[in-house]
Amino acid sequence: MADQKMCDECGIRPAVYYETNIINGIMTERYLCEECKKKHGTIKPNLSDIFDNFFTALTTPFGSYKNTQRVENKVCPKCGCTTESYLKTGFLGCSECYKTFEPLILNSVTKIQKDVKHTGKSPDKTCSPDEAKYNELLRKRNEAVAVEDFLLAAKINEEMNKLKGDAK
Repeated sequence: MADQKMCDECGIRPAVYYETNIINGIMTERYLCEECKKKHGTIKPNLSDIFDNFFTALTTPFGSYKNTQRVENKVCPKCGCTTESYLKTGFLGCSECYKTFEPLILNSVTKIQKDVKHTGKSPDKTCSPDEAKYNELLRKRNEAVAVEDFLLAAKINEEMNKLKGDAK
């Protein structure tokens, strides 16, 4: 005869009620005795189990990918991040990782959302690439002036003038 399950609440009496919850593909089971079921009314999912399952799904968002396909183990040449660590945590170590793990990233993104291209709205006020470059040069010039590197500041100022079309 199979072992009798004990109540998950009190741990004293044998369980007579059984419940299965599947949340984000993770199954949890719950056993209650007659008294604990009466005390709790209906069997409700254990909130800590729900949150544990939720956070497990968040911290290993790419685990299912690892189990479904054979993945080549790559290592980022810049920071040493591995395929295994990326699939386990979902975090990358540096900007070079995006090139190294591009196929995995694209596959993961398509599982999370419909497509890898942004199809939503853009901000109302965006600047052109030239304006963005000018703003970056302005920031660098201000930094150069702050550290009293006036030669660098003058070179950056020339670039800014060329960009604005004020160069002579």
